[in-house]
Amino acid sequence: MNVSPVAQLQNRYQSRLEGALAQSRPVAAFTSNTVPWEILSAAGFYPLLLSPARGATTHADIYMEETFDGRTRGIFEHLLTGEWRFIDTLIIPRTSEQEHKLFLYLREVARQEPQRKLPKVHLYNLLHARTPEARVYGLERTRELVELLPPASKDSLHEAIAQSNAARAAVRSLLSLRPDRLSGADVLELIGAFYFMDRAEYAALATAAAHELASRPAHRRPRILVKGSPVDHCHLHRAIEDHGAVVWAEDDWWGSRAAGVDIQAEIDPIEAIFEKYYLDAPSPRVFPQAAADEWFLKALDGTDGVVFYVPPEDAVFGWDYPRLRAVLNQRGIPHLLIRADASAEGLSAECHEEIETFVARVKDRDHG
Repeated sequence: MNVSPVAQLQNRYQSRLEGALAQSRPVAAFTSNTVPWEILSAAGFYPLLLSPARGATTHADIYMEETFDGRTRGIFEHLLTGEWRFIDTLIIPRTSEQEHKLFLYLREVARQEPQRKLPKVHLYNLLHARTPEARVYGLERTRELVELLPPASKDSLHEAIAQSNAARAAVRSLLSLRPDRLSGADVLELIGAFYFMDRAEYAALATAAAHELASRPAHRRPRILVKGSPVDHCHLHRAIEDHGAVVWAEDDWWGSRAAGVDIQAEIDPIEAIFEKYYLDAPSPRVFPQAAADEWFLKALDGTDGVVFYVPPEDAVFGWDYPRLRAVLNQRGIPHLLIRADASAEGLSAECHEEIETFVARVKDRDHG
């Protein structure tokens, strides 16, 4: 039986380890979007984003304080238990304090318990401050990462760049169907598979899926932008869309900003890859503030309302919320703050009531 491209992408989004477990290349895992997929692929690895399901973290709890978020704690748990023993190499960027501490904790476990089987762990210390010094430092760290891994030729780097750019083009073709032909929950699955597949395979499937979905009838609903803690699940989107709106954009690396711009093919491949991840990869550590806010402020032009998602475990975005809320108040754009965790058990009835009231308010504003 033939399985549609849409169904194949949805399956890969839901079964996130399937591709890594089904092939013969060594697996190089990474913990967030600011690690260059292209460098890992060119070095002969199967690159895989680590994205654990939420659950008990009995082993991690022995080492980690309560301040660690569930995703980081889950990654640590799976590595300690040996469930992810198929991983050869792990690259952790200094994209957040949680990730930096994960790197340090893994190094300490390896020091204290040398008998424990852990992957080779490297820190990719890429800083996202927009200064000449940070740029020079980041390019040096990128070249250092290439040297730490098995040799990658210029040809293999160019090939990986071409494959990755084709996958980005396919992501953009899916994004072009939002919001009138593709719901936010649907597109999050289809784009999310980008992180769990070989990108040549993803490009072919996603391009075919976009072609398949382009014939869907268009529906106009209030357009909601989600801003806050990165959402690696569809529960929040479905909760919003169940009340008659559509999530048309996300200001994080799982949805609207997953692809970004292509990597330049005309310059030195290592420098081109660095420029992409330094300047065009969403990160909580982008400075100055104006650079961090640029995408969000531009996206407001097509937005009817904003949902700020700040679950209890958030330790980063909450500092920006008051400032961005003030921007929306000045522009008269409705907004809602969700402080509950939508990742596993789902939102409460009270939270659904708040979303329903919020969507009704957005609709009234559109008709006013």
